[in-house]
Formats: sequence, structure tokens, C-alpha cells
Amino acid sequence: MSKRIFVVDDEPKIGNLFSNVLERDGYDVSAFVNPKSLLEALDEGDEDPDVVVADMIMPEMDGVELMEELQERELDVPIIIMTAHSSVQTAVEAMRQGAFHYLEKPVNLEEMRALLEKAIELYGAQQELQQIKTEKQKQYPIEGILGESDAIVEARDTIRTLCNASNTTVLFTGETGTGKNLAAKTLHYNSPRAEAAFTDIDCASLPDNLLEAELFGYEEGAFTDARDSKEGLIEVADEGTLFLDEIDSMSLALQAKLLSFLESREFRRLGGVEDKTADVRVLCATNANLEQSVKEGSFRKDLFFRINVVNVKLPPLRRMGDDVLLIGKHIVSEFNREFGSDVKGFTDTAKEKLLNHTWPGNVRELRNVIERAMIFVEGDRIGADDLTLAPPERLDDREPVGDGFRFALGRTLEEVEKAYIRRTLETRTNDSYADIAEDLGISKKTLWDKRKRYELDEVVDR
Repeated sequence: MSKRIFVVDDEPKIGNLFSNVLERDGYDVSAFVNPKSLLEALDEGDEDPDVVVADMIMPEMDGVELMEELQERELDVPIIIMTAHSSVQTAVEAMRQGAFHYLEKPVNLEEMRALLEKAIELYGAQQELQQIKTEKQKQYPIEGILGESDAIVEARDTIRTLCNASNTTVLFTGETGTGKNLAAKTLHYNSPRAEAAFTDIDCASLPDNLLEAELFGYEEGAFTDARDSKEGLIEVADEGTLFLDEIDSMSLALQAKLLSFLESREFRRLGGVEDKTADVRVLCATNANLEQSVKEGSFRKDLFFRINVVNVKLPPLRRMGDDVLLIGKHIVSEFNREFGSDVKGFTDTAKEKLLNHTWPGNVRELRNVIERAMIFVEGDRIGADDLTLAPPERLDDREPVGDGFRFALGRTLEEVEKAYIRRTLETRTNDSYADIAEDLGISKKTLWDKRKRYELDEVVDR
């Protein structure tokens, strides 16, 4: 399809000349003798141009004023300004205001051809990036972080605010399966960095030496198999976002190197001697209690403070109440599209079963449960029998739990309470005492008293 060029000059012979020349080059050219006629053509529904070539000095409206008018109409196309030699400084000022480039009169036709090709190429690339950004924003809308419980509303509002703070380091915390990766992608694709790369790595998935090479890159010969130089993820993510999942798995030595980069934005590839820079927003995630890791010496205190600029806590599913059903309904809709099915939702008994489950695997577990149910369901609603749930966690090695507590007769309430609190503390090592107390239905002070009374701190490793 031919690219459209709009030429506006108050001398008709200029427009005619350019039309004849550029149409022979395969362009679709429209020439106008004044800016107002160009604007009227746009108002009448003419197809938008790919490039506008406008004279600087014209009666009633000059080239810069036309550019401003097109910007107000959100016509985002390259604008090339034509000017006499004596007005070059004015044209340079126009470029500062958004013009693509300028041409000196009398116009060199080869120079004009080269500028048009460059403008169309760059504009096409920008349009492609914008399209990708728009598609990703549709794929990762902020509203896609589902839930109406207080904790998830707070997390969603914080992410919405952070979208405009595109340099701020963010730490996502929460249990496995709570959606930390989704939250990080949502933040990136709704920020000014959305047109650049989002790169992520699970720090627990690689041994330390390979993780360092993946992050910082390496030069040829840096180690035995380094036959060529390779960019690291930090370089790949330049002007974009780097997401470090399970950052607690990183060794102390590599933590020090990461901290140095975060402080200076400079780094060296493995085996390299040249300092490189990268403009990268770093997002981190962990399901560990980093404050406890700092106390134990397995995580650097200075790095913790550097990455914990803003902490976004993603709540476990068991603390989100009726959001389980809201998220479940959304997942059903997704699988309906994927499977071409028409499941309406859940029966009342299925809803009750979903609400009563503790969801140790959080949203990831919920998704797996619904996917299996969607495959085998025979009716148009998922019933309780279609939901295959993991058995409830045990209180300890001796006392099984079914729909409630099942202790042998003769146990005192104090023994039951002690066993329950102990097991909760053992299985909730990533949660704060405040969160645990809230789930237990007691105050943080009461939990502290019971920990001391039952001497739980001596037997529970947190």
C-alpha cells in the first residue's frame, strides 16, 4: 500500500513539483496551498497521512502552528519543515517542539527522498511498538489483578500509582502462587517503559555462576564454554524492566554485585574490563521473610533496604474471602474461550467447597483445580464432586485434620490450641506475626503471649 504524503506550501508550483516527483517514486501525494485546507481535508475524513511536509512561513498559519494543531488533534505523524536558509534556527526550534527534521529551500530532492524514507521507517517502528504496548496493556490491565478484599485493593492501588514512578525499585512479597509475576508484568506494561523489554529470571533455577552470567553477560573466553560474547539480561532490559523472582536464592557474593549495579547503574560483563551502563527498572519478588534472612545473615541488609523501596504484599487466597469465587469465575471464562465450552459457573455446593478450602497453592492451585473440573464436567455448571482439592494440611505428625479438628478424646482445649498455633507458625514462615494473628482471630499481643506461654519460639524455627 502506497504511503501518503501531505505537502503544504503557499506556492502552488512547489506542491505540484513535489507531487510529480514523489508520485513517480510510488507515494500517494496530496498538495495543499495553505494549512487550513489540509485541516479541512482531515475533518472531511481523508485518510491520515504518513508524513507531512510543511513550509515554515505561510500566511495565517505557519508550519509550527500547523504542527501544534496536528498534535492537538492527536495526529502522531512525522512533520518535516521547509525553510529558507535565514530561518534555519527557527526550524531547529521546531524540531525541539516535535518536528521530525527540516529541509532548506531550495529543496534538494534526493535529500527529501532520504528524509521521507527515514521518517516512514522510524514512524512504522514506533507504530509497531505502540501496537505491542497496547496489546500488552490489554493482556495485563491493572484491573486484571482481581479481587475486592482490602488487601488486594491496596496492592492494586499501589501498583497503579507505581506505574508513573518508572524508576522506583519494587519488592513483591507473598506466598507461592499469589501472582507476583503477573503483578510485575502488569506494572511494566502500564508504565512509560512498556515499549521496551520485560525480562525476568527465576534466581532459584540456576546455579550461582550461571545466574551471574545470565544477568551480567560475558565476554569471549570468560570461561570454558564462552566461545562468543553475550549480552546479559541487564543489557537486554535497557530502558525496560528486569524482574528478579525468588531473589532470596541469590548468593551473598552475587547480591553484592547486584547492589553495586543498583547504586551506580554500571556493571561489567564476566571477563570484561569495560564499564557498561543500563537504564533498567528492577523489580524483585520473594516468598521468603527477607527481614528474617537478614537477621540470619543469608541476605545483605544493604541490598534489602535498596530493593525494599516499595513493598507490594500480595495476600494469600485464604485471606481474600469471597474473592475466591470472583477469581474462579474469571478463570472459568478463560477456559471457556480456550476449550470452546460454555460452563456457566459453579453450583452452590461447589461455591461452598471453594470457600472452605485453605488453598495452600493459592491462585495457581485454584487455576489447576478449575482446569481439571472444566475438562471433565458433564453439565453446564461445575459441581462439588467436580472439584478435586488437595487434602487439608496436618496440624502435626500425629493429629489429622478433616473438615475440622479430630483429636482423641481426653485432649484439653489448651493442648488443641497449642498444637494448632504451633502448626500454623511452622507452615506460615513467610507471613508476619500480624498476619498470622489476624487469621487466628486474635491480636498480635495475644499471639505473643501464647507463643511465650507454650514456649513455641524454642521449638518453631522461623
